[in-house]
Amino acid sequence: MRYIIIDGNNLIHKVAGLKKLFDNDKMASGRSLLESVRSRLGRGDKLKIVFDGFGNYSDSSVIFSGKKTADEVIRQFIEENYNKNQITVVSSDMEIYRLARACGCEVKKSEEFWKENTVKVTKIEKEENTSDNEKPSGMSKKDFEEFKNLFK
Repeated sequence: MRYIIIDGNNLIHKVAGLKKLFDNDKMASGRSLLESVRSRLGRGDKLKIVFDGFGNYSDSSVIFSGKKTADEVIRQFIEENYNKNQITVVSSDMEIYRLARACGCEVKKSEEFWKENTVKVTKIEKEENTSDNEKPSGMSKKDFEEFKNLFK
């Protein structure tokens, strides 16, 4: 099992659309982030998105740090789990980035993680949209003759 732990506010502030949504509705930006990332998870991936402060969200993938900072919660998670589980940490906070790397975690800066996952989805959508056009319109006479000879 691989854990993907994301510094939620850090990632939101690196993505223009999420940042704009955050400025108007913090909970909506968090939901949008969760849904977007969850739709791209692989099998066996377990997601944890950590937000600063208090909040009420009925999803086990979302953690609010309460009186601690999100960085403290992420740091504690890394220290308690790095030798038991494969962990990918997503944060552009250099202190978290260095700790995660020192503990052998896979580390991605927020903007890098978002870009990689957005590109993957865009490629998949393009492939789905062009798959109908890939059907050949017919068989050439040469191909037909070769095919016919296979069954003689």
